[in-house]
Amino acid sequence: QNSFKSSKDIIEYSEFALFHEEIATAVKMPHFDRESMSAACLMPSNEKVNLIPPQAREELRGYVARIASMYQDVHFHNFEHASHVTMSAQKLINKVVLRNSTDLNNSLHSLMVDKKRGAKDLSNQREEADLFFSTYGISFDPLAQFAVVFAALVHDVEHSGVPNVQLIKEQPDLAMQYKNKSIAENNSIRVAWSELMKPEFANLRRCICGSDGDESRFRQLLINVVIATDITDRERRAGERERWQEAFLKDGDDFNWEKEWQNKSDDKLPYIDVSLKATVVLEQIVLASDIAHTMQHWLTYVKWNERLYKEMWAAYASGRAEKDPTEGWYKGEIGFFDGYIIPLATKLKECGVFGNAGDEYLGNALRNKAEWIEKGQAIVAEFEAKIKKRKSDVVECDTDTADKSEGSPSPLN
Repeated sequence: QNSFKSSKDIIEYSEFALFHEEIATAVKMPHFDRESMSAACLMPSNEKVNLIPPQAREELRGYVARIASMYQDVHFHNFEHASHVTMSAQKLINKVVLRNSTDLNNSLHSLMVDKKRGAKDLSNQREEADLFFSTYGISFDPLAQFAVVFAALVHDVEHSGVPNVQLIKEQPDLAMQYKNKSIAENNSIRVAWSELMKPEFANLRRCICGSDGDESRFRQLLINVVIATDITDRERRAGERERWQEAFLKDGDDFNWEKEWQNKSDDKLPYIDVSLKATVVLEQIVLASDIAHTMQHWLTYVKWNERLYKEMWAAYASGRAEKDPTEGWYKGEIGFFDGYIIPLATKLKECGVFGNAGDEYLGNALRNKAEWIEKGQAIVAEFEAKIKKRKSDVVECDTDTADKSEGSPSPLN
């Protein structure tokens, strides 16, 4: 879509930026533009890939490798988690983009034929508007799509395996820098952005931000969706709920979004602003992807649930947490399903842009909750037994090593 030229504007960013204070109520999204839609969507996929210069591809691989090396060796918030979140985000983006791709290409092809003949097919034109506005423009916004996947990749970089409340105690200078707000998330954005701005990724940046204004918008999207993953910040979550209500619920249950664009002339369509709706949907994609294991197959859920338990137990065992996570783990998961996971899955369904994925995620969440209620206590007991056995084996191994050392002649004698 982009020409990969350098932006005319040279943007400088503070090294000490407080990203959580830069959250936008709505990131400005492109308006409806029938001509650019036709040009972008009629281009074959292989031609789109060929637009990416070889240098930029190599730099992308290098950037991913750099970020991967910065993830720490913890049980849950590691690069495997980042990869899982990234794939989940890509799946949801694909649900948005590919949901009506066949109908879209057929519609656009017919429109191009009509243009060559000098004819106007109003039904095809309406279809294009429907496809744009029904996905709040996300289907036709590759920068926003890439920003979501990029954010998923970097959202937990340098995570140390403890929550923000513990980081305040362990790293007071860092906490003070970010005013005790979303410390891990702010740090991940700082690391990811500062790496991307390095000279060795210049070609990659030109591919991402090929037009004036793209860099600012890309950065804003990154900030919004990464800061959104701090689900322990009650003030931020309250703001998120307010923006969701503003975008989808303020006009009541009887509001019909389709009436906003249907039967309107082309000169009126560009004035319909999709920015708020698109912004909150993009945030929901990353939020859902961050805990996607809870809305996937039962075995996937249990696998990642155990990893999170082990990470929190390791923090407790090393004196970095005050409470043994075993206490309340079973009931805590039920509360998490009721208070966060199921409402989030319900939003995915209600916003209507994900096709059958909304039903799939909500159905899996409800089934996993039901199975956890039935089996969760036994599973938590098994988690604890594994931890204690591993700890016992380590102690026994250390004792055997010490005994052998005491009974062996010193190599210095």
